[in-house]
Amino acid sequence: MFSNIAEMMKQLQSMKENMEKAKEELKREKIVVEVGGGMVKVTVNGVGEIIDIDIDKSVIDDYELLRELLISGVNEAIERSRDVMTQKMTEAAGIPLSMLKMGGLF
Repeated sequence: MFSNIAEMMKQLQSMKENMEKAKEELKREKIVVEVGGGMVKVTVNGVGEIIDIDIDKSVIDDYELLRELLISGVNEAIERSRDVMTQKMTEAAGIPLSMLKMGGLF
């Protein structure tokens, strides 16, 4: 019995190390989303932090359009970063993503 617990603890430690490594990789990941035909570009990292927003000068004077493009771009960038994060963390944990989706966790 003791060897089973020791093996389990070893596996948990390995999983923890893999997940920490994945978190660091996610912080360096860059996801770029373009909306409005490239009028607004939003760059986020793999943990959903906005790194940069690039706005075409032609849209600056149109408040409503700019507002909609920013909201759309930020939302899409965050959604993509969540997908990347989910994929990377499930790989690090050694859990198939399809298994999690079937269980309704994601």
